Amino acid sequence: MKTLYRYISTELLKLVAISFFLFLFVILVDRASTIAETVLGQGVSFGEFLSVLVKGLPAFFGIVIPISFVISTLILFIQMENNNELVALKACGVSIKQISVPVFVMGTLFSLFSFYSLMFLAPKSNVAMKKELQELLKKKITMSISPKTFSSNFPGVTFYVEKVFPQKGFIENFMVSLQKKSELLTIFGKKGVLRTTGDTVFLDIYDGSAQLINWKKPEEFKFLKFQDYTVELYRFSNKEKFSAEKYKTLFQLLKEGDIESKTELLKRLCLSLSPLIVGILAFSVAVSLPRGSLGFGITIGLLTVVIYYVIYTIAKKTAVKAGIPAIALTPDVLFGTIAVIAYHMAAKEKLSLYTGSRW
Repeated sequence: MKTLYRYISTELLKLVAISFFLFLFVILVDRASTIAETVLGQGVSFGEFLSVLVKGLPAFFGIVIPISFVISTLILFIQMENNNELVALKACGVSIKQISVPVFVMGTLFSLFSFYSLMFLAPKSNVAMKKELQELLKKKITMSISPKTFSSNFPGVTFYVEKVFPQKGFIENFMVSLQKKSELLTIFGKKGVLRTTGDTVFLDIYDGSAQLINWKKPEEFKFLKFQDYTVELYRFSNKEKFSAEKYKTLFQLLKEGDIESKTELLKRLCLSLSPLIVGILAFSVAVSLPRGSLGFGITIGLLTVVIYYVIYTIAKKTAVKAGIPAIALTPDVLFGTIAVIAYHMAAKEKLSLYTGSRW
């Protein structure tokens, strides 16, 4: 029996590894295109772009692991059925329950890894990626400015620029408006250089003019012309507060204790249990399909994953709106019930799925 368990575990692990990197690659390509639109072409090197991308990858482990395990379980046991391996095992007196032991063990291990990823790796990954983007923004401050568009990426600062030269940090024919308390400073310039010194963003202006108005004393309106002038635009905070739930680890969520934090905690717990729950359902379906049903089995697997995530998304939003965090566990309760019923029927060989394939 140990040989059987080792064989199933090894084959399942191989398929999970292949599926994991395949789905991670798909997500990586989609993520890369989104980030590339923001940073590439703004004076950011490919190495810096790759660094942002790599730091953001662990945030997706909790999602990719369940998908990989479900699809791999379906593929493995449908292939074993096609190769008459399941028939041979049953003929030797090995039951479905005995065959399923490696699935339970592997499902539990992947659920634990998913739990760790969602509770610790993902929040740290989100924080690391945001910090990396902030550092890039400090180095290449022109990332926040789009030509011929009003840009307001800093509090109280609005830009309108005709031309932007990201590689050198130059801007030409621009207007910048700075609102500070009761004062409004509007500057027009032909050429400017954006630079960051420490945590402060400066704008060096050449050949420009400025209008300063104090709303409390409008009669003291001032108009200035100058050849060169430097203005402080923004000061980055040294103590960044990551207040959103996605940045918080397990212990931080437990410490908060509000509705949003409880919902986020149960939402992650729900997703972390999905490899075991949906994996058992996938096993039950796989051993009940007739030979030649690999394509149908994979389709069922993908459809199951899609339905799970649709319910998962609806449940977490409903939980927050209703103020009942436990609603976030709905997908696992629903699929767990179906998995238990399907497993018992498969173990008694009472679950038969007809796909039109030949035996």
